[in-house]
This record gives sequence, structure tokens and C-alpha cells, in this order.
Amino acid sequence: MKTKKSTDQVGQKLRGITTDLKRYVEKRIELMMLNFGEHFSKWMAISVQRSAGALLLLVGTCFLLVALAVYLENLLAVPGLGFALVSIPLFIFGGLFVYLKPRRLFRQLQELFEEEVIEAIEQNNKEDDKQKQLEASEHRKSYNNEE
Repeated sequence: MKTKKSTDQVGQKLRGITTDLKRYVEKRIELMMLNFGEHFSKWMAISVQRSAGALLLLVGTCFLLVALAVYLENLLAVPGLGFALVSIPLFIFGGLFVYLKPRRLFRQLQELFEEEVIEAIEQNNKEDDKQKQLEASEHRKSYNNEE
């Protein structure tokens, strides 16, 4: 009779372990989905804010350049010369941006991306450690209650 009782206890413990493992995997998947959603929404918010800021700067710069061109045209009293003078620096800078390789910008963006990835991984590891501690304490409580 004792062997049947001990096998039942072992079976119950195995079922408990498989249930705990299943719950653990489900919680890990949920946590990963939440982390991904959080990082994605943060990235989208930052992107929208920066895009709006860049658009406002671009529109403001355009108005400033048009005003400068009109002012130079009135100052020089030659139609079209103000716009030609304002457009020359734009063509020069545009040509530089097109033909020069953006190594420095590429390195800065790569470093920024690497820092964000490392920060996300470290944050995920901290959350994993907290989750493991919680699960270990719950497991100890349930183990002590079974005894």
C-alpha cells in the first residue's frame, strides 16, 4: 500500500512541476510580448515627436529662406537675384550631403542603436531576475505547504 501512495505523491509532484513549467513558459511569452509592445510604443512616440519637430523646423527654415530671398531681391532691385543667392548655399550643402559618405552619422546612429539594445537587454534581465525570485519564493511556499 505504501508503494501506491508514494507513486501517487510522485505523480502529483510531476503533474505540479509540469503545470508550473507550462505556467512559467506562458508567463515568459506574455512578458516578452509586453516588453516588445512597450519598446515599440516608446520608439513610435519618440519617432513621431522627432518627426513633428523636424517638420516644423523644415517649414520654419523654408519661410525664413523665402523671406530672406524676398528681402535680398528688394535690396538689390533685381528680380530673381535674391532667390538665386539664397539657393546657392542650399545647392552646395545638398551636393555635399549627396556625394560625401555619411560615415560619422552612420557611426553615431549605430552607437545609439547599440546603446538602446543593450539597455533593453539589461532591463529585460533585471525583470527576469525579479520574476525568478518571485517564482522561487512561490515555489518555496508551495513546497513548504505540501510538507
